Amino acid sequence: MLDLLLDNNFLSSIIAFAIILIPAIIIHELGHFVAAKMVGISVLEFGVGFPPRMARLFMWGETEFTINWLPIGGFVRPLGEDMIGPVAEESYPDDDYDGDKPKNVTYISEREELMSRGVPEDKLQSVNDTKPWPRIWFMVAGAVFNVVSAVIFFVIAALIGIPIEMGARVVIAEYPESSVFNQPQVYAGDAIELINGEYFADPATFFDDLSAYNGETVELTLRHPHNFENEELAGQRYVISIVPDVDPQSLLPSVFISGVVEESPAAEAGILPGDHIIAVNDVPVAFENPVLDLVTAAEEFAGSPVELTVLRNGAEIELTLIPRENPPPGEGRIGVAIAANWKTQDDIHFHNELNAQYEMVPQPFGDAVAYGVNRTGMVLKLIIDLPGQLISGAISPEQARPVSIVGISQIGGRFLQESIRTGSPSMVLDFIALISIFLGVTNLLPFPPLDGGRILFVLIEIIRGKPVPPQIENMVYRIGIAILLILGVIIIIFDIFNPINLG
Repeated sequence: MLDLLLDNNFLSSIIAFAIILIPAIIIHELGHFVAAKMVGISVLEFGVGFPPRMARLFMWGETEFTINWLPIGGFVRPLGEDMIGPVAEESYPDDDYDGDKPKNVTYISEREELMSRGVPEDKLQSVNDTKPWPRIWFMVAGAVFNVVSAVIFFVIAALIGIPIEMGARVVIAEYPESSVFNQPQVYAGDAIELINGEYFADPATFFDDLSAYNGETVELTLRHPHNFENEELAGQRYVISIVPDVDPQSLLPSVFISGVVEESPAAEAGILPGDHIIAVNDVPVAFENPVLDLVTAAEEFAGSPVELTVLRNGAEIELTLIPRENPPPGEGRIGVAIAANWKTQDDIHFHNELNAQYEMVPQPFGDAVAYGVNRTGMVLKLIIDLPGQLISGAISPEQARPVSIVGISQIGGRFLQESIRTGSPSMVLDFIALISIFLGVTNLLPFPPLDGGRILFVLIEIIRGKPVPPQIENMVYRIGIAILLILGVIIIIFDIFNPINLG
């Protein structure tokens, strides 16, 4: 079953929806329910999913717990209010139900229904009977529960294990037939992860460590890429033995050009895929990080000529380009796809793998609690800073795009697959915590009928000294929910036809 999820993005998205979104929503509604009990508001129903009703689960006090057919959320129905806004206190008594259809057409008030469930008349309290500040607590409690539950999820994830960076990877990009890497298991694009079972910090350390075993047999742990042509072997680790002969001093660092954007400065300068940039403005690129020299020059000399020394088919050529000051999104100032490259004396090419190696490391309880609190605070700060970063251009609109339940399920599916692949539920727990925070904060936006919109009406009531007329409040709520539904459909369609790319 778990292997099936790894190969089926649609099924993993469905499962992710069930285990990520639904719990976050139920936690939110549980917050409203607990707050209602705290301030004395009578609650007729706690529903899992949206109507029509599937079945009654049980009764707890005066509250009926139900499960409903539409698995897209949950709700709390307090006295005098439904999922949209204030309502007339009318409903069916329990004894008059036959499934979802009443046996008769006699309506009684919600108050009479609660009294029939054993609630004394003097204990009945609707939302509007409640004083403003306790009412605000009832409305904000869902978000509070979301944030508190996020801390708990983060703590549990840390106790199970959080990803700790252990080392780098080096990719075998190209090798000749005479190379020690010319073995049946090895393919260009495979990544070296361990030397004799040990991690290495970066490419420079890798070459130093490998040269320490010159003339000796050494075991290298490699991994096929996840997009490997043989799907059965994709992402698998394997071990080979080699006798290295590496001289770090003789390695030639360069910036490998894997792609060139049409009509970009690189294309206009004559740079081709497969070229190696070995010097920028007559200065050889640094051994430790060749790419950094090119990126830095593109930033510093934006709008001015930059001289590049390019190695092409064994010959050096000089090219000049002018980095763009305002590049199109996703293209960069030069318009190339690049990788750091190191060539050995026997023509083996290594690339730097951008993705570091991580291991899931369980944390002590005290560290796990600190991790949960700090990570929750970091996410809240990120949300608060988001509008300013968007206005300033620090992040692009694509990075800040709203996501529907479809998009969340797609992302959650990827996290679920990674949790299965690593054998740890921490990544799913981490994502549940993130979604719980975003759900809570989003509901506090001052837009009816979200909790923040309801709070806005209570604040207006405090200022005016009297409530907003119910018919006006109801009309605003209905307009708000119509707008939210339209926006929701648009975002769902956008997520379907333009899925979020997680890389």
